[in-house]
Amino acid sequence: MKNVGLRFGVVAAVFALTVYLLIPSFQFYSKSEAEQEAIRTDDPKSLKRILNLGLDLQGGMRLVLEIDRSKLPDNDKDVIDRAYAIIENRINQLGVAEPTLQKQGNNRIIVELPGIKDETVAKEVIGKTAQLEFKLVRSDADRERALSIIEGAVTGKETPVDSAAAAAKGDKAGADKEKADKELADKLFSGEDGDKDSSGKAGKGDDTDADAFEAAGSFRSLIEYMGGDMPVVKTENERKVKEYLARDDVRRALERAGMGGSDFLWGNEAVQGGNKGASAGYKYLYYVKSVPEMKGDVIKNAMQAIDQGGMSSGKAKVDMEMNSAGARRFTAVTGANINKQLAIVLDSTVYSAPRIVSRISGGRAEITGSFSIEEAKALAIILRAGALPAPVSIVEERTVGPSLGQDAIHKGLLAGLIGTALVIVFMLVYYKASGLIALFALLLNMLIVLATMAAFSAVLTLPGIAGLILLIGMGVDANVLIFERVREEMSQGRTVRGAIDLGYSNALSAILDSNITTIITGLILLWKGTGPIRGFAVTLIIGITASLFTALFVSKLLMSSLFNKQSKLSI
Repeated sequence: MKNVGLRFGVVAAVFALTVYLLIPSFQFYSKSEAEQEAIRTDDPKSLKRILNLGLDLQGGMRLVLEIDRSKLPDNDKDVIDRAYAIIENRINQLGVAEPTLQKQGNNRIIVELPGIKDETVAKEVIGKTAQLEFKLVRSDADRERALSIIEGAVTGKETPVDSAAAAAKGDKAGADKEKADKELADKLFSGEDGDKDSSGKAGKGDDTDADAFEAAGSFRSLIEYMGGDMPVVKTENERKVKEYLARDDVRRALERAGMGGSDFLWGNEAVQGGNKGASAGYKYLYYVKSVPEMKGDVIKNAMQAIDQGGMSSGKAKVDMEMNSAGARRFTAVTGANINKQLAIVLDSTVYSAPRIVSRISGGRAEITGSFSIEEAKALAIILRAGALPAPVSIVEERTVGPSLGQDAIHKGLLAGLIGTALVIVFMLVYYKASGLIALFALLLNMLIVLATMAAFSAVLTLPGIAGLILLIGMGVDANVLIFERVREEMSQGRTVRGAIDLGYSNALSAILDSNITTIITGLILLWKGTGPIRGFAVTLIIGITASLFTALFVSKLLMSSLFNKQSKLSI
């Protein structure tokens, strides 16, 4: 046998490579659950180097998403492809190891997220349409006029005149009345009424003022002010204010007044304050232009970060970088609107409304607010991935707990151990020393399968474990065919060397035929199958390919080397 040393070198190199590729997996799964979670959070890229467990083994989430085509043109044929690409991009940035996505028909996408911990964030990131817009905030005078118009529409009374119009007409009494109402709102919010008890809470005098203000109007009584000029609404009144703003008579009144090109939008966070106690929550109410100055398609990149200065120092934020067209537009918008506020609006919610103090060039901006790191990360993912071509809804959701996965692993391992033990006993009893060679080839076969799956970040599922168990039997099948042919040659008086050579040669066609047809079947399963079936197919294809190498190369090398100079063959 020529080049024996080289062939042993190849086997040794393959064995060493499989061990090397499996070391990260061994190190990861030997750690505690808390340590594993820390690795998933701090170093998600390392998960690409290990053998990952599927949804049915480690738990996770399965979602079926349905695309709403009602607002799309009939000729929009590639909507599911675009939605698939965007959802895949978002999921990849979530750091989930080996997610599974599959199209189902023309309207549905199946998403499997093994090992996902924060299911709420996952659903938010995957399903959010994420329409990002930059809108100019209207002036205080325009906002107060709109609020007065709404008040008149709600109460059915004549629409009050705003302070700016009153001053223009010389109606000092009307202007003074609105100013007094606004000052009273400021006083109520700040608690500066000069009549407080020792706890700092408003006393009786404040309650009297509040009652008077409540009687002033059914809508304006719900509007308070922060910092003297920023409208806020108590969170418990948010639903009522939304109902008022959505009324048809309110919308028509604003349109008659020539103010139909603006919208009231809510801030994304509740702020604390007010004379009602520190626990009172308020939502900002912004009055912005309906038509955006820019849209989110100009975003080139977005990353979560920590604000290092200003009032938001130490809080999470999102830094955005715009493309060249967006940078030019942003420069023009900021240059033409100095001292105005530019609201950063995501899905009709204002995340930030910084005041433009100078012309900003370079195409960089930021979204600040009371974000957690997780919220900032999720928002950055949405902005980077872009908007979905159409809204999607979750029509089916299934969560698999880790306990079910552990139970499946234990049962799968038990079945594998029983099957392996039976194969070992049979091969040793029936084929003696040759059987031992076949078992070494089987061990190397399994190592190659697991190492290959780890190298390509493949997912080991419950059907995959079934495939491994099946491979234990199929892994020795080729050796059984070879050994039987060798026995036939030995019975005809062949020498050990001749029997081995002829046995392998004569069994080759049968081995190739059976294994190649099985590989073809596995490829079809991989092409047409769903997640679990694909996991089985991957394991099967890799295992059969490895078994051909171990049976036709490794076991032949060992048999020829061990029995080459012997007159008898232990088989």
